[in-house]
Amino acid sequence: MPQLTIIIPHYHSTASLSRLIGTIPGSETIQIIVIDDHSDSNQQHELARICRHHAHKNLVVHYNEPGKKGAGACRNIGLNHAEGKWILFADADDYFTEGFYDRLQPYFQSSADIIFFKPTSIENDTGNRSDRHLSFVTLIDEVMRAPRSEEAECSLRYKFVVPWSKLMRASFINDYQIQFDEVMSANDVMFSTKAGYHMTTFQVSDDVIYCATTTKGSLTKTLNDDIFNTRLDVFIRQYRFLQTRLSKTAFKKLGLTGRPLLLKAADYGWKKVMTVFLKLKRQKVRLIEPKLFNPVWFFRNAVFVYQRQKRERNYHLKG
Repeated sequence: MPQLTIIIPHYHSTASLSRLIGTIPGSETIQIIVIDDHSDSNQQHELARICRHHAHKNLVVHYNEPGKKGAGACRNIGLNHAEGKWILFADADDYFTEGFYDRLQPYFQSSADIIFFKPTSIENDTGNRSDRHLSFVTLIDEVMRAPRSEEAECSLRYKFVVPWSKLMRASFINDYQIQFDEVMSANDVMFSTKAGYHMTTFQVSDDVIYCATTTKGSLTKTLNDDIFNTRLDVFIRQYRFLQTRLSKTAFKKLGLTGRPLLLKAADYGWKKVMTVFLKLKRQKVRLIEPKLFNPVWFFRNAVFVYQRQKRERNYHLKG
């Protein structure tokens, strides 16, 4: 039985997929599962070539089912075929850092359900460092600084919403039947939220094993009404899931609000803002965090948001 299964959804990105698979060592202890999401025939041929090139690796390809679309459905197929004791998820346009498997192996003896690793990130087009990973690094840093802090642990459980850069015990996923939403975006939010809710033991690590990339036109950057609506619906489900399961104190400390989505709705015009506002109000989603009225907190975060938006504007201007 392999120690590790790496699950990779793929759609029209064979060049970056080849790079990703190239960062994974060939070993009987590693199972690599690629799930193709209805790529065209040219991409299918290129995918077959990649498999031949990496024939020395334990690499298998599966295909998304007819009528289904998206990374969530692909990841669920991967979970159904996973043989490893541990699971890693990777996106086809990302890659693992050099020597990641050597850093990973000692954790195979862990009794934890999930081990969280610090990711890094780059801009795919320029090779410059991105800020996509920073919020996840902060979550780990806060737990390391205050390991007994309930607030830091709660944030790690429910705000580390990406599936990558964390090692998950396969039996844990299976025991709680945790699956990805089969939606066009944000398919990983409820998966990660449910995993965070059910995990009993976890570890955090300073090791960097994964590099996420930022590409113009990706789902994380593209302005699209359907994608926005999907993310809004997923957020409301996450909000209701946690509100009905956490204590009032823990839920309040988590600080979930609809404010970021309300601000993002402004990109679509004021009519969209009102539609989103009314929907959040109907669902009784909190819109304002009490700490917004703390001037120190507000100023620090305003500066952070301004700097991030400035970097994003500069990045798009380069294109």
